[in-house]
Amino acid sequence: MKLPLILIGLFCGLCCGLDEKRIRPSQGEFFEWLGSIFLPPVTTTTTSTPVLSTSTTTTRRTTKSTTTTTSRPTVANFPIERDCVTCRCGLINTLYKIVGGQETRVHQYPWMAVILIYDRFYCSGSLINDLYVLTAAHCVEGVPPELITLRFLEHNRSNTNEDIVVQRFVSRVKVHELYNPRSFDNDIAILRLNQPVDMEHQRLRPICLPIQSYSFDHELAIVTGWGAQKEGGLGSDTLREVQVEVLPQLDCRNSTSYKPGQITDNMMCAGYILQGGKDACSGDSGGPLQATFDEQPGQYQLAGIVSWGVGCARPQSPGVYTRVNQYLRWLGSNTPGACHCMPYPEEDY
Repeated sequence: MKLPLILIGLFCGLCCGLDEKRIRPSQGEFFEWLGSIFLPPVTTTTTSTPVLSTSTTTTRRTTKSTTTTTSRPTVANFPIERDCVTCRCGLINTLYKIVGGQETRVHQYPWMAVILIYDRFYCSGSLINDLYVLTAAHCVEGVPPELITLRFLEHNRSNTNEDIVVQRFVSRVKVHELYNPRSFDNDIAILRLNQPVDMEHQRLRPICLPIQSYSFDHELAIVTGWGAQKEGGLGSDTLREVQVEVLPQLDCRNSTSYKPGQITDNMMCAGYILQGGKDACSGDSGGPLQATFDEQPGQYQLAGIVSWGVGCARPQSPGVYTRVNQYLRWLGSNTPGACHCMPYPEEDY
């Protein structure tokens, strides 16, 4: 009788502590996740359920899933100081060119990471060097690292090419110390891989970190993810992209459905206030809002992380993102031992 009482107590505690405008995973998801910890793994299954959709403020998680059982290797012990190869970050793999968006070219954005919790698709992330992935705190808060798997170079989640996909396990989860699950302030987390990825890989490449103190106001940025293509819809099997405009902070605070105090200096908004129509959605959480460098078309920096919003692509309710260049010092302090790719070839490696 003790285990059921513990589970009921945990669920009630979460429900009682939440603001009515903040939607967490459904009761079914919560108990499924706890069950994955306390119960033995099952054989491979595939299920499909509707993506969480409400008329209130939501995070951008998904409930469409593919479950497999894999064995986890021992975490590799590698030296902090390593020989690093010369490489450039942020370059897409083709110059040809999610709600209101389109399917990307295969491996067009080579830093995209699929985040699986207990082998179930949950969120996205961005590779920022050979050893760390950046995602939203609400994706991984409270999740033990041994339950998280990362997959790179996965374009179609329903038809994985095992010969191309790069898989890593997670050895450490670092959620920002000041993350607030009610307001989504400081919604950022770092995942350390159990072993580095190969920076000489022909397809895999990290995204560049953003320019310090740059606002990105009025710039067109691209959101990529496997989330729903419309509010209340199902997640996408294939990676999709959509172009949105980064809004000035004052516009997001004073000209949208959000209250000024909801949009902190650690957040940024992107979308179209009057017409809506283009946005991240459920299932896109943790993924990148990426903007080009002016000097390098086709080369991207990580402006934001998909965090929260009211519905999907609604007028007056643009998507809200974690502003990454607010955390450059924090990232530097919490990503030891990594090899970094530089934005420009003339930089000193």
